[in-house]
Amino acid sequence: MKFDDGIDKKYRDSVNAAFDTIMKVGDDEHRMYIGEILDSEMLIRVRPVSEINASGVTGVISAVKTNYDLATERLSLRDALGLIYIAIAEETIDTGGQRGCEGTLVHEGRHAYDFAAMIESHSNADMNPLGVLDPTLYDLEWNAHKAAGNYMLRVGKTDYLDEGLGLMILCNGKNGDCEVDDDGIRRRLNESYGLIADSRTGPLATKMLGIVV
Repeated sequence: MKFDDGIDKKYRDSVNAAFDTIMKVGDDEHRMYIGEILDSEMLIRVRPVSEINASGVTGVISAVKTNYDLATERLSLRDALGLIYIAIAEETIDTGGQRGCEGTLVHEGRHAYDFAAMIESHSNADMNPLGVLDPTLYDLEWNAHKAAGNYMLRVGKTDYLDEGLGLMILCNGKNGDCEVDDDGIRRRLNESYGLIADSRTGPLATKMLGIVV
């Protein structure tokens, strides 16, 4: 993982601390994809929310370069991660603190991993045509929301759990403990993104990133 130029030290420190905490507190899935990100050249940006219009966004640094590399090279997962950026809003860290930073990196980190796995699969389609991936927006958001919910449970602090309950990612189970709310996530994807499984699944990842296949 590398930082974009000109990022204030307080934001660098927050991102580094968040990655460290996720690796310590997260489950096997979190450690898997965050570990791959940390061992890659994936780019971290920190920008005003007015610029990215979200707490965080993930995409390819250059669609032109990504398409060129796909056409000319055989890419590994970490090669593919090096083509990707995560941008975090300054306000996410300023107002949400470490909880906001961790949550954004858990969510967007899952997107980055899924994008990279898709790029890697297309790069090696001639060797493994049955392994080609192209998740829909629904698939991407489902994976990211599930990862976020599982992370909130792993942390277990009241503010993390309350956020999950408010976002419909968590619910109170029969025994009173919080658990990931699959039905709540489905409602959230419908209400916030207009997505419904098997009917309105949104664009494919290749279309979202401008990748020609």
